[in-house]
Amino acid sequence: MGLFSKKEKTPDYDSVECEANKKRMREILDETVEDGDSYDILYAYMTTSKFERGWIFDTNTTTFYYYIVGYRRSDFDVVLIQTDNELKEHTEAYHIEMDKIANVSYDPKFYQVCLEYEKNYGSFGELLKVKGTDKKTVYGPKNIYQPEEREKFLDFIEAFRETLVQKGCKLDKWKR
Repeated sequence: MGLFSKKEKTPDYDSVECEANKKRMREILDETVEDGDSYDILYAYMTTSKFERGWIFDTNTTTFYYYIVGYRRSDFDVVLIQTDNELKEHTEAYHIEMDKIANVSYDPKFYQVCLEYEKNYGSFGELLKVKGTDKKTVYGPKNIYQPEEREKFLDFIEAFRETLVQKGCKLDKWKR
């Protein structure tokens, strides 16, 4: 460690509440998805920003979407379940069409996984931030510390990249 290098801060989180949140995420996945116990889970969020110029003030609106990500390595199935920030209400499961994914990338600086759809699909893709949260989080569920789950998900994504290479897709660089 050099003189000017930064030491990685460990997040401040409550381990009991973290385990309770992970248990609740598992309950939501199990009640929403058939064979939910065969999926591994991970918390992720996505943001969208909208900038509007006004007569007097310019406004920038950011919307947060919170997801429970279920993924299964046996058939490369990925499920997204949108939830509220208290993990009380949730939507139906949305299965990502993995056969329509043409590129997968990861940005370690922002902990962001990008699943990019084929051209002419109608949507760009899914940008999932898989960092986790701590006690001081202002947005989303608090106390979801998940470094092991994130590494397991990245292993899953790397294995999926191999199938894309076999299909002949041109992929972005992978940096972990």
